Formats: sequence, structure tokens, C-alpha cells
Amino acid sequence: MMRVRSLPKFSLVTAIVAVAGLAALEGQKPAAAPRRIAVFGSSVANGTGDDQGKEGYTGRLRELLAPRGWEVLNQSRGGDNTKTMAPRFAPEGAADPSVRYLLPVNPGYVLIGLSLGNEGIQNGATTAAKDAIFSQFEAGIRGFVERSRQHHIVPIVTLCYTRNDFTAVEYEYTRRMNLLINTWDVPSVNFLGAVDDGTGKWAKGFWHDSLHPNAAGHAEIVRTFVPTLFEALEQGKPAPRRSTATGFLHTTGGDRVLTFTPDSSMHPFAFGVTVRAQRDGAVATISGSTLAATMDMKREERGGGRGSLEFEATTLASATAFTSTIGAQGGVWTYKAANGTPVSSGVKADAQPHHLVLSHYTARGETLFFVDGHLAGKTSERLEPTSFALGGAGHRSRQGWPSRIARRA
Repeated sequence: MMRVRSLPKFSLVTAIVAVAGLAALEGQKPAAAPRRIAVFGSSVANGTGDDQGKEGYTGRLRELLAPRGWEVLNQSRGGDNTKTMAPRFAPEGAADPSVRYLLPVNPGYVLIGLSLGNEGIQNGATTAAKDAIFSQFEAGIRGFVERSRQHHIVPIVTLCYTRNDFTAVEYEYTRRMNLLINTWDVPSVNFLGAVDDGTGKWAKGFWHDSLHPNAAGHAEIVRTFVPTLFEALEQGKPAPRRSTATGFLHTTGGDRVLTFTPDSSMHPFAFGVTVRAQRDGAVATISGSTLAATMDMKREERGGGRGSLEFEATTLASATAFTSTIGAQGGVWTYKAANGTPVSSGVKADAQPHHLVLSHYTARGETLFFVDGHLAGKTSERLEPTSFALGGAGHRSRQGWPSRIARRA
């Protein structure tokens, strides 16, 4: 926490606390539908790689939502892509009892859980071939969204995630697809931010094999869900939108302008604010617990003459309380990390509006600090935030704005 004698005046034009997952709600209407969510995807959705046998992120989502009155069904099948999953949407004629279809289980909501890996993006030998696979995946996911709505099922799309056989090229296609999906009028959940090592591969200690997360990876993925997402859809709430107001909120005194407390465990997150300053001091404060990571080797017998599989597994545990800040220090925009280390941007904190974003990746243990769209610096840390505050703490002067809260890593 910064301690200064003369404390700042800030104009906070916009603010976002991103809490990994809710990308959009527009296009959804109140659903007079059962509180039943079908997870409709491929092997990761089916729970492959979960060495704890809890059915992967699907089983953990069930545990998260059951106390809230929701039922979660696993209608996934390993190896599926947009082409092979389409026939499982509904049976033609008599249903095959060995196939997990979507419509026969009468869901009110469907979580569409596919990714570019099974679509074959890594197999495209040329740019044209990869572009065709990209377009096929886009058309397929759009098709599932539309078919779901035609049957009065509310769709949610999981964003594309990592694989260890991805190169920088496939990683770029993955990010492009995720950005594209975020422009659609459909809610989405950001899986990539939970398990990405920064190059398109699984974060160390969070993968079971090159294609699947281990139990720790599945646990990180489920934290990308906003627990109240499905209630918001049920109630027909509109999507959060960036304010177009030109004014700002100005406060003076030591009170925080806005605080947000997550109602469940949060790991990956992003926090953004547009601000201008007259002098040094904190714009925002993030507090919670740091996480200590321990790594163990695990061995799994695969059967069928395939021998054993060894993989690393990370366990995260609360360590020490922390308070980090975003603000002006020494006349430049600075992130003060959980251990007190300043990450200085070199960008002057002045009367011009500046967009500050903090993006934290728990699995890979890294926080990135962006100023005006450019990476200003990064630091190694693992955080579990329990409170966000705009205006800092313990300071005498603040100015601020209207805000918006979502979840994203």
C-alpha cells in the first residue's frame, strides 16, 4: 500500500473488475425452462485427465451450482468436433442408448464445450487450410447456438483453450476465435485464461497429457464460471455495457469509492480502470491471500497394454495475506505487487485519461500490467483475491466514475 502525505485526485472514467468468465449476456430472454444445464462437448468437457475422478470441470461445476438449485448433466463425448457432435444434438429416429444426446435430457441451458484442437487447426498445412478449419469451427458453433435457441435452450459457449502441440500459429488462431466469439450475442466463459502458459500450451503442473488438463487444471477451469451466471440468464438480465457517459465521479476523503467481494473462490482475474491524476497515490486496491504451489509427480496406469503415464500435478494452498495497489508512484503509473515490488510503466501519470489493466494468471503464476493497451511490465505471483476497491485505502483524496463488473483472466 502506498503511503504518501499528499494524496491524489483521480478521474475514473470507466472501471472493470474481470472475474473469469462472463463475456456477454445480450440476446438472452427470460427462460421458463428447467434449472438443468447440459455440458455438451468433447473430452475435456467429459472430464478426461481428471486424476481425482471428479468428472473434470463438469463435475466441479455440478458441485458449485447444486447448492443454488441447479442440475448439471454431462452430455459430452471424447474426440468430438463441430462435425461429429452435430448428430448428437438430437437422435434421428430411435435413440442409440450408448450415445449422449442433447435434446432428450430436456435441458434449459447448454454449455457448448469444444475447441479448435479437435477441429484440427494444428493439422492445417497452409494458411488457407487453417483459415478453412477456423471458419468451419465458427460456423459449427454458431449452428449449435441457433439450434439451441430454436428449441428454447439458452446457450453458453466456452472459449477455446490450450494444447501442448500448439505452436504460436495455433495460439494466434485460438485467441482470434475467442475474440470473435466475444462479439456474438451469446454468453461465453474464458477457459484459456485459466490454464494458458502464455504460449498456447498448458501451464506447468496443470496438465495430464498433451491434450487434457489434470485435476488441478480442471479445478482452475471451473473457477472461470461466475456462480450467478445462470441466475442472471434465468432472470433475463441485460449484458453489462461500457458506459458512454462523459462525466466522472469525484470524491475526497479516505473512503473507498467502490468495493467488490467475490462470493466464491477467484483465481484468474483482470481489473481495468480509465483514470487521470494530479499527484501520486493509489487508484485501486486488491487484497486477499497469496497462493503457495507445490508440485508432485503422479503415475497412472492406463491399461490396454499402454503402460503408465507420469505427469506433474500442482497443489495450491493459501499462504499469506496481501494488499496490492494500482496507482501513481514517482509520477508514473505503477502496479505495486503483493510482495511490495513496484512494476513501473514509465508512463507519466498526468491529467490525460490513461487506461490501466491488471491481468492475473494464477496457474502460470504471473500478473501482467498494461497501460494504454501496451504491456508495461509483469511480475511472478499467485493470488486469490477476496476484495477489490476503487479509490485505494487510507488516502484522503479520490475521484471516480461509474463501474462495471464481469469475470475474465
